[in-house]
Amino acid sequence: MEIGELLNEALRLVTPTKEEENKVLSTANGIINLLRGELSRRGFGDFKVELQGSVAKNTWLPGDRDIDIFILMPRDKIDLIKNGSIVNTLIDIAVSNNIRWNLKYAQHPYVQYLIGDFEVDVVPCIEIKPGERPFTAADRTPLHTIFVKSRLGDRNGDVRLLKAFFKSVGIYGAEIKVRGFSGYVSELLIIHYGSFMNAVKSISNWPLNGLVIDMTGIYDKATARRRFREPLIIIDPVDPNRNAAASVSRTAIATAIASTRIFLKKPSLEFFKPHHETPGKPPFITPTLVMKLPYPRNASPDTVWGEVGKVLSVIERNIKKQGFKVLDARAWSDETNIVLIMVSLDTLELPPHELHMGPPVNSNAADAFLEKYVNDNNVIGPFIRGARWFVIRKRRVMRVQDVIKSVIRSVSIKYLRESLDHVDFIAINSPDDLNIFDKDLRNIVEDFLFKRPWWLG
Repeated sequence: MEIGELLNEALRLVTPTKEEENKVLSTANGIINLLRGELSRRGFGDFKVELQGSVAKNTWLPGDRDIDIFILMPRDKIDLIKNGSIVNTLIDIAVSNNIRWNLKYAQHPYVQYLIGDFEVDVVPCIEIKPGERPFTAADRTPLHTIFVKSRLGDRNGDVRLLKAFFKSVGIYGAEIKVRGFSGYVSELLIIHYGSFMNAVKSISNWPLNGLVIDMTGIYDKATARRRFREPLIIIDPVDPNRNAAASVSRTAIATAIASTRIFLKKPSLEFFKPHHETPGKPPFITPTLVMKLPYPRNASPDTVWGEVGKVLSVIERNIKKQGFKVLDARAWSDETNIVLIMVSLDTLELPPHELHMGPPVNSNAADAFLEKYVNDNNVIGPFIRGARWFVIRKRRVMRVQDVIKSVIRSVSIKYLRESLDHVDFIAINSPDDLNIFDKDLRNIVEDFLFKRPWWLG
């Protein structure tokens, strides 16, 4: 299949049908009209209610059920956000209209309406003009919408292709669990490069660090790199003090580079389809410890993922200190019921004895080392090897899960604390050990063990 033909077919895959588009817009307009009427009736007639996000920009993907509606408030109404009054009003509107709702958190609380199979985020913000400093990140969103709609032209399909591509290789989304390319960054890349193919070709030649994209023309590259220290710098056109790509990790950049190179060598429609199943079985099992814990209640996903990352970092650091070699570590969650923390190592249990290195024989610390161990009947030595003192001593802890149990108690976390008190440790040493998991969780663990991305074939 020629690349043009393939992209035309891909475009059909990533473009919502007219029926789906009508359903989305009908739902959005219904909530907008409801909110305008209810807010006016409550004395907030000067508040603007507007559609934002990918639906407003017509860059959303089929199957997306997220609709963003913003309540734009005058600057002198900031206290209504700070004291929670506007959120309480939005909750009251939901209750009085028999709408199911959830309270969500970003930099400040907002309300999510559940309408059929749609999740409608209703976000209060302060209306600002270009160049004005936002109170929170939400205040920039309407300006983002205006900028993209004014500059994108008829390239909505190119954005959809790029979003679907990023999604298929697992790097779409700025949230902490992904640390990839947001919808807005995807739109900026298409505006900057002009088309999907131009973007893909350029990404395949990106450096791993220090790339600067500045459509404002305010910064030279050296100044931008001093001002922003992230590996990818895309100056936000509506706020030059912000790097729109600040959340993009180096791993996501590397994945983008590698996957676009593969695509250019072997174009395939698979790059525009979602991939959930593991592409194969691991040829052998590396010793792996899986921590299975309940998902905490009343916490935003970003908050939970932030704490999961902190726990994982503490675990890796401390088990390395005890002599374990970490081969890989990853966390997964369905963001509803379960969190998995998976760590592959060279072994799950160390030998009972270890070689402990002391100071050089001519060091000021040598006397203290000798004083500590010379009459200790529980060690072999001290003895000299090369220029240092050594002893062979018994390990205090041999099993990796015992190390983890001892260190997770001291991690400073809030929402995961109770979950960690109910953690199950599952040791994986053979394929038979995977039978403890149901099919869905087994696929997650096997994907971690297999590791090879689907796009490598």
